[in-house]
Amino acid sequence: MTENSILDVLKQCFEKFIPAEDARTTITPLEFTITLVFCYFGDSKTFSLESIRRFMIGHLNQSISRGAFWERMAGNRLKQNLQSVIAELMGRLAASVQVSETILKQLGVNAIEVVDSSSITLLPGAKNAFPGTRTKASIKWHASFDILTGLLVWFQLTPGKRHDSKCFPEITSLKGKLVIFDLGYWDYAVLHAIEKAEGFFLSRVKSNAVIKIKKVIQGLSKEAIGQSLLSLDLSRKKGNIIEVIIEKIHQGSTLSYRAIGFWNPVEKDYHWYITNLTAAAYLIYPLYRLRWQIELIFKACKNSLNANQITSCNANIIENLLLASIVAHLSTHTVFQIGREQLDDEQNLAISFQRIAKVAVVLARDFIMFLLHSSQEYFKILVNKIKLFANEIFDPNYNQRETSLARIHRLLLEGG
Repeated sequence: MTENSILDVLKQCFEKFIPAEDARTTITPLEFTITLVFCYFGDSKTFSLESIRRFMIGHLNQSISRGAFWERMAGNRLKQNLQSVIAELMGRLAASVQVSETILKQLGVNAIEVVDSSSITLLPGAKNAFPGTRTKASIKWHASFDILTGLLVWFQLTPGKRHDSKCFPEITSLKGKLVIFDLGYWDYAVLHAIEKAEGFFLSRVKSNAVIKIKKVIQGLSKEAIGQSLLSLDLSRKKGNIIEVIIEKIHQGSTLSYRAIGFWNPVEKDYHWYITNLTAAAYLIYPLYRLRWQIELIFKACKNSLNANQITSCNANIIENLLLASIVAHLSTHTVFQIGREQLDDEQNLAISFQRIAKVAVVLARDFIMFLLHSSQEYFKILVNKIKLFANEIFDPNYNQRETSLARIHRLLLEGG
């Protein structure tokens, strides 16, 4: 997709749902929403509703009283607008994304997604609407990201107390995809459902799981067949990759999956991974390591897009601020799409979503001017600046330190 069309998609997603005119207000809903979203592009350590109001006044040269600003921030209309923009952006950006298909073809999947959550601490006064666990109040952002593009493909906002296992993408949406998740989502029913939906999963094995070895593929003698996987003494096997087929009876169904063990020299024990993917055993741990990318995306959203700067106890304002940050994250995908076209294949494999967010911070004013005005001048300025910063969106040390994605790519090519 060209830079013209990807930026057009961004603009259309705002304009489709948010009115550009409103006789009742001096600041239109479109102006209000866009400046709200892009004021979130910044490494501010002290963020408040008042600073957002001042940012809005400064960029639009229009006055808005504290009362009117608060009323609009707490309104359901703003929430509905932001939710509509997010849904449209997720759908249209996912349809437009172009990535190298080498990794996906070699693995036999059409996408790699990682599911996880991140908690954001709130003021204690928000505890009734958003009770927390380690803190009195928190909101939890459950999400699934396409790990090759960093694009959000599913999300849910809940009180911090909600357990991860209660929130998961629609299983039918995972057909043909590899979904990677940690122990917080461990559930035989989930594994079985993903397989039935013709999807693929990769997860750690819970330490208290009772599963029997049905078949030995490598690393163990046949005497291990019939024994409980996690009860074996494997201290003499350290360093070897172990692969077995495990069997579990779950709700009347016999589940049979691959379990691959990798020696962990720090804990001096094997870490076990379960999957229905057919990729070579040595690829499983490097693939699971891609899960760390979601932590980096959350970190980028918190540090550069201020997703953790929520200084209100009003439930609607809390949700609206986080939704605005999610729109900001989706908007940075334009930097990814345009910037990556300037890079070679190795640089593409070293793209950092944290660095993309930092580049977007610098371009916040340019995004606002482009989205609020129809002039081609603002479009050209934004495109040229994104291209100018293209060499800033990937890890500069990629030649000395192989990225997780580059490692997967290399191993697939060597194995193929």
